[in-house]
Amino acid sequence: MTSGAKIFDFRPAVRRRVHEDIADQLRDAILDGRFAAGSKLPPERELAIEFKVNRTSIRDAIKVLEGLNLVRVRQGDGATVQPLVDASFDLLPAMIFHGGRLDVRVLLELLEVTRPLLFEMAKLGLERSTKAQIDGLSALSGQMADEHLKDEERAVAGRELLVAIADMTGNRVWRMLARRLRALLASDPLQETRRRVRNDPGRLAAFVNDSIRHHKAGRQEKALAALRRALEVLGQGFDDYAQIRPSKGEQ
Repeated sequence: MTSGAKIFDFRPAVRRRVHEDIADQLRDAILDGRFAAGSKLPPERELAIEFKVNRTSIRDAIKVLEGLNLVRVRQGDGATVQPLVDASFDLLPAMIFHGGRLDVRVLLELLEVTRPLLFEMAKLGLERSTKAQIDGLSALSGQMADEHLKDEERAVAGRELLVAIADMTGNRVWRMLARRLRALLASDPLQETRRRVRNDPGRLAAFVNDSIRHHKAGRQEKALAALRRALEVLGQGFDDYAQIRPSKGEQ
């Protein structure tokens, strides 16, 4: 093999933190199926030639993949690709959006999991809430609905509302999960996903306000019904997007 050969069709690594760029490219190659579960990544020597870097950078990149449970490394046996279902939860943003493509199927799978969880969390939060906490929800909902604010400011309010509801439960596990979900939603891939799908936070805010209004009036069944509707709206834009895009999204 000559030093100028292009075997695996990677581009030369950019000079930010080189090993991170290499790890991102290898990760995307795995996600795209170019390296199937059970297969081995090319040897360090070949990857170093391909990326035009030294073997230390390749080794560090593979450590990143190993930290995501994307590969298993054994001395003398190289790096073996692992099934995606065994990977770290931190891989999820890239599974949803990478290489300029939105994988709608993964996004809908995420919604399938989070919708019932969020309903149970919000139901418990309403049951245990204080007046001050409800007032805080109203303020965040108002920011979500405020069309004079920048789109990202409205999205931030939505993520903070999620955490505020979790805090209302007083349950540390719910609070931890909500913060993890907030970080997921704030990640660059999910930000780009939100931009492409163009969900209007104001639609969600309207149902949150309905739920708060019914809760204050003691109409708990109606408050919960409004919550269910809010969660339906949360995923409606993604559902609509899935109907008009192929499963791997668009370039």
